[in-house]
Amino acid sequence: MTMYVIYATIVVLAVLFTIGMVFRKNIYKEVDKLDDWKNTILNRDIPSEIGKVKNLHMSGETEEKFELWRNEWDEIVGAILPDIEEKLFDIEEYAAKYRFKKAKDIISLTKERLNGIETQLQLMVEEINQLVSSAEQNSTEIGSVREQSQSLQQILLNKRGSLGVTVTTFDTRMDRSRELLDAFDEATDEGSYLKAREHLSEAKSEIEALSAYIEVVPKLLVQIKTTVPQELRQLIQGIHDMEKTGYNLESFAFFPKIESISKQNDELLGKVATLDGIDIIEEKINNLLAQIDQMYEMLEVEVEAKQKVAQSIPDMREHVAQVDEQLILLMEETTQVQLSYRLAEEEITFQEIIKKKLNELMTQLQVIVDVSENKSQTYTSILDMVEEWREQVKQIQIDIDKGKQALYDLRQDELKAKETLSQLRQKMLESKRLLQKSNIPGLPSDAVDHLEKSEEKLILAAKQLEQVPLEMGRVNVLVEEALACVEENESKMREIVESAQLAERVIQFANRYRNRSEKARIGLIQAEEMFREYEYEEAIECAYQAVREYDPSIVEKVSEQFTA
Repeated sequence: MTMYVIYATIVVLAVLFTIGMVFRKNIYKEVDKLDDWKNTILNRDIPSEIGKVKNLHMSGETEEKFELWRNEWDEIVGAILPDIEEKLFDIEEYAAKYRFKKAKDIISLTKERLNGIETQLQLMVEEINQLVSSAEQNSTEIGSVREQSQSLQQILLNKRGSLGVTVTTFDTRMDRSRELLDAFDEATDEGSYLKAREHLSEAKSEIEALSAYIEVVPKLLVQIKTTVPQELRQLIQGIHDMEKTGYNLESFAFFPKIESISKQNDELLGKVATLDGIDIIEEKINNLLAQIDQMYEMLEVEVEAKQKVAQSIPDMREHVAQVDEQLILLMEETTQVQLSYRLAEEEITFQEIIKKKLNELMTQLQVIVDVSENKSQTYTSILDMVEEWREQVKQIQIDIDKGKQALYDLRQDELKAKETLSQLRQKMLESKRLLQKSNIPGLPSDAVDHLEKSEEKLILAAKQLEQVPLEMGRVNVLVEEALACVEENESKMREIVESAQLAERVIQFANRYRNRSEKARIGLIQAEEMFREYEYEEAIECAYQAVREYDPSIVEKVSEQFTA
């Protein structure tokens, strides 16, 4: 038992020793990485980056930043990195003593410090580059900006007469651009290149904006102070002239719109004076001019509408007179047709409705004439009435044409019915001739009944066609019934003739087996009796049953010979 405990203890100690060795090895690797990182920072050429600033004017902000960056780098190299190196030795010592948690805590803290140094150096380099870049850009751009400023000043002197109320604003903003350039010089002398950069950028933007405005403003002022007011005056004069000649323009509400445009134009003048929103003022002026053009177009449409109304009224009178005449003729023709035909009540009522609508349109035409002569409405609205009136007259014309077509169709139905009855009579005669030529003994009773029924249907339809007044609806029904009955009769007659002829030939062919047996003889006698009694289908079946043991395909053979 004692030996077992000893062996177990040895194994546990071996395992713990192995684990400790692995942890220690990993910590040593981390220390190597941190040491490499520290050396990379130490070997970075930060002094060269800081040295770029020496080429600038070393005073004021530039000198302060130079000293700050140099001190920061000296502190990193002289204090922070050596301290980190000491911490790395501590980590290895703790690892050697198996104090792994303490070693890891210091590793984590060291990583944070190195990351902080990286961030600090990155920010330092960015600020150095920004300062140097600003100084270079300032040096490159200041000449062209001064030239633009001088050129703008000369243009401003030359165009003062065309700038009107904007001159003061131009002068004020021009003074502001010069103050910015003076501030730029002052900041540059003080070594404040970043501040100088801000002044130069602002001055450049201001000069560019003023250069653009000085080209646009004269045109805008002309439009606001001359073009728009002149267009409004001409529009007002045009409205007054049209009203004097009889146009009723009150419903268009032109003057409130004109007052609104004038007010908006004055507001735009105020904005131009302060160079406020110049970029969109031109669009707004164009919108005002578009509104004026729209009112001109409305006046032009009104003038055109008056001409169209004046031209339309005589045509409308003539047109409605023609339609009225056509309606009278239709109603007279309907009266004549009623002597021979019984018309549907809907047709008569429909014509009365058309007459009522036409009378209403005649009244409406007079209203159009009155408002046109009295100038009590705009001609645009009167023209709308004219167009609507024309559409209604057009519909009445369509309705009259439908009425005419209905009368024509009615008579066509009569002729068609007579022709159909004539054709049916011919079919009946042909069926009778077929019976005579076939020499069959006679017709079965149901066929006789159907033949008589067909003749009755023809007679009934013919009598209905002779009725006065003629009711075509009833005639058409009877003609359809007669047509169906006659066609069925024609088919039935053919079937009976074919059956009778087949029965006769089957009996004749079967007689060769007559003496074969008593059964065959009696069966054929019965078949002959059925044939003489006009039971042709039954005669065929009886003859077949009599001789089928001698010739089972007798019917097929005779049928094939019959049809060959």
